[in-house]
Amino acid sequence: MTDNNNRAFMYGESVFTTMRLLDGTLSDWDLHYDRLQKGVEFLYGPFTDGDDWTHKLKNRLESKFLDLSGDKILRLSVYREQSRGLIRSGLISVTDLKVHLSQGPLDQSRYIDKTIKLRTCPAPMRPHWWPSFLKAGNYLETILAQKMFMRPDDDDVLFLSQDDTVLESSVANIFVVKHDKLYTAPLGANVLDGVMRKKIILSAPDVFKDVDETETTIEQLFKADAVFGCNSVRGLFIIDRIDDHEIKYNEEFKVKFERLKSLVFK
Repeated sequence: MTDNNNRAFMYGESVFTTMRLLDGTLSDWDLHYDRLQKGVEFLYGPFTDGDDWTHKLKNRLESKFLDLSGDKILRLSVYREQSRGLIRSGLISVTDLKVHLSQGPLDQSRYIDKTIKLRTCPAPMRPHWWPSFLKAGNYLETILAQKMFMRPDDDDVLFLSQDDTVLESSVANIFVVKHDKLYTAPLGANVLDGVMRKKIILSAPDVFKDVDETETTIEQLFKADAVFGCNSVRGLFIIDRIDDHEIKYNEEFKVKFERLKSLVFK
């Protein structure tokens, strides 16, 4: 099989992360690697290399970036080649894992000052033991949710739990703002431990009163002062409509939002 035609890519059996390359430099590489390493260990470990496996993996991954330059979007995938009809076999060395790097142009002008419109829908629920650091699997359930629930002028779906609490969109962690305080869903099987989410939680108290990882109901969402999303490629972006509910933003929030963005997204 070639790198682009194997079980991992056909059936979503890879661990991956998506990053920005700016002027030849990776953004937040250490945070991306930390999450990627946890996912690799969870899916494919333990390895025969002992404690040295993390250094071997990081060196292999970083060798993929040596000749890169300019501004790009990078998707780095790590997977294990599987024999036909066999999902799992014995222990392997981390050097036996496959690594694939795909890249595309980074056109930041597509994202600047663009607001997003979301459509709520039930989340395709994962089992409770699914770790929040595991960024893996295929996107068929997301594509089907978008097809079933989105309307022509929507940009993305907003996943809700079985209790109608806010989880995340298909590509972003979500933050809700009320009385100058940020709220975001707790990490779990259906909320990814996003790199930008982590940075916002660390920096938000410098701009807003506080940040709290807690559940937000759909009723609370529609009473929010502001809602925004975030991911590693697009950064922070304002959500101006959820279903048929439009959100109006005052200048005070916009100033604070831009300040927060300058702290976490260079």
